[in-house]
Amino acid sequence: MSLGKRVPAEVGFWFFILGEMSVFSLFFGAYLWNLGSHRQAFAEDASNLVVPLGLLNTLVLLASSYVVVKAVIAQRSGDNLLAQRMVGLALAGGGLFVLFKVAEYVVELSGGHGLTTSRFFGYYYVLTGLHLMHVAIGSVLLLTWRRGLSQSRTSLRWAECAAGYWHMVDLLWLVIFSIVYIGTHA
Repeated sequence: MSLGKRVPAEVGFWFFILGEMSVFSLFFGAYLWNLGSHRQAFAEDASNLVVPLGLLNTLVLLASSYVVVKAVIAQRSGDNLLAQRMVGLALAGGGLFVLFKVAEYVVELSGGHGLTTSRFFGYYYVLTGLHLMHVAIGSVLLLTWRRGLSQSRTSLRWAECAAGYWHMVDLLWLVIFSIVYIGTHA
């Protein structure tokens, strides 16, 4: 790294992100351990998931991450109005994610697949529910960033932290989608 470069966001933020991802890694490890021990039962239960909704949510979050990158770039260049619009689009993506996830929960619950139905669905609801909570927290950060932009009082460091958190949420979803929706069938 050259002397003129700096690490985006705050150093403490990266330790926080590492901690969050470590907690999720423990859940992922437990899931994969149980998947290995109960492959047939997990595969049967996973066949009840609405994979197209999971894929749609994946695409929504990837698109929202893209516009968050555009928002940071716009703020760096001093275009707070464009940054505000991009953060608004990311917020809309977060809202769509929640809408699709609730629809998926309704489908699963109406099909008799609740938290205590099986080991697989226990993990499914804990992983996706914990992730949904992080989407809500990320949405609050994005909303705060957007309001700050409208009042020209959001620092670039703070924006980078909010964007980094949103990217972490997206990365965690990519792992959840990969191991729960796709990998369970492999």
